[in-house]
This record gives sequence, structure tokens and C-alpha cells, in this order.
Amino acid sequence: MYSQDEIRSLHGFLKATGEGNLKKMLVGGDMTETHLRVLLKVARAVSEDEFVSHFESDSFPKIKFSPAESAIKESFWRVCAQACTKVGLLSEAKKAA
Repeated sequence: MYSQDEIRSLHGFLKATGEGNLKKMLVGGDMTETHLRVLLKVARAVSEDEFVSHFESDSFPKIKFSPAESAIKESFWRVCAQACTKVGLLSEAKKAA
């Protein structure tokens, strides 16, 4: 589970950082260029609060997706969260004991 503040911060980072730099940081392993393209498409199409909502509910805004983009929707948010955690853009919230 990720905090809403971290997800909001991720949204701002995605909108402010160039695509080339994001590609160098995030693409690799399960995270493909198609994942990055969809992540940027979603980040640019919605507000901070909407981004948090979609991230937490594994949903998508009403935007047009290519066939390749539609094919990755099922595992999209999990793969993106893992890639962002790997590079330190997100960290999993610790559960209280």
C-alpha cells in the first residue's frame, strides 16, 4: 500500500520530468516502453486526485488506448508501482503493529 501523498508526488514528478529521463529510470524488467507511454498518458490526462484514485483502484480514465496499450491493462498498475518503488519514487507504507 502506498500513501496518497507519495502517489500525488509521483503524479507531479511524471508531469515535470522529460520522457527520455523517465525512460532511462523506469524502463526495464517488467516495465516496458508501452507501460511508460500509458503511465504518461494517464498522468497528463487527469488531475492529482484522479491519478490517486485510478492508481489505488487499478482503473483508467476514459482515454483512447492502442491495442498494445490495452493488452497490458490488467497488470499495468502493479508493474508501474514495482518499477517506481525500485527507483525510489514510491515506498510501501509500513503497517502498524
